Amino acid sequence: MSRASLALLLVSGLWAQTPGDVFNKPPADVDEALRDRVAKFYQAHVDKKFRQADQYVAEDTKDFYYEANKPSYLGFEIKSVAYSDNFTRAKVIVSCKTWLPIPGLTEPVMAPTPSTWKLEKGQWVWYVDQSLGRDTPFGRMKPAAGAAPSGGPLPAMPSPQELQMSLWKNVQADKSQVQLRAAKESSDEVTISSKMPGSISLRLDYAKMPGLEVSLDREELKSGEHAKLSLHYQPQEKSGVKTAEVRVMVAPTNQVIPIAVAFQ
Repeated sequence: MSRASLALLLVSGLWAQTPGDVFNKPPADVDEALRDRVAKFYQAHVDKKFRQADQYVAEDTKDFYYEANKPSYLGFEIKSVAYSDNFTRAKVIVSCKTWLPIPGLTEPVMAPTPSTWKLEKGQWVWYVDQSLGRDTPFGRMKPAAGAAPSGGPLPAMPSPQELQMSLWKNVQADKSQVQLRAAKESSDEVTISSKMPGSISLRLDYAKMPGLEVSLDREELKSGEHAKLSLHYQPQEKSGVKTAEVRVMVAPTNQVIPIAVAFQ
């Protein structure tokens, strides 16, 4: 997938919102109409029927849409809708199943994809405000240098390293440091959680030391599951230990989660 291709539907405009606009419940017919148009727009991309998708694109965004390469999506799911401007504009988060150009990633992922929609001639249409930066699943994209307020080249996509860092946020530990007692038997736990699509595997990497036992209660995690990293220390005579580090290695993303161990 080219960088411009990935850019197309990962980008969205920004607009002012008030808390009341976000939390007001929309009229049922308005919400139904928007979700129907969003679904048809993204389904056209799954089916690679890009001419059909054009009818869901705003007039001020058509040139942008025509010039960009089209992304390859394998599926999608509408996750959330936030309305503004008296229910005439909306920000829609759609999880799109796609491939990301990240070394070691062997399965497509569900990438949270923000998109902006507005009412135009009584119909909901997808649009991009090209005079502003864009929101992407991997952070805010800045306009390309020298780009005109409207139109202009696509902004530079984040590097593969930046994409990888964003992907790593899906696997996290609930704390980065544990404290054990140097002169008394003690234990602590760290919870590793995964929001990655598909399965990941975990393994431990740490320097062995007398009295310290480290274990994982599970080494394979599916999306939404958790693993417990247990640390137990039995004091040793004249050990003099003060610190240690345990690393949790994550595959296939090549992520390393360091856990600092301090002995009080």
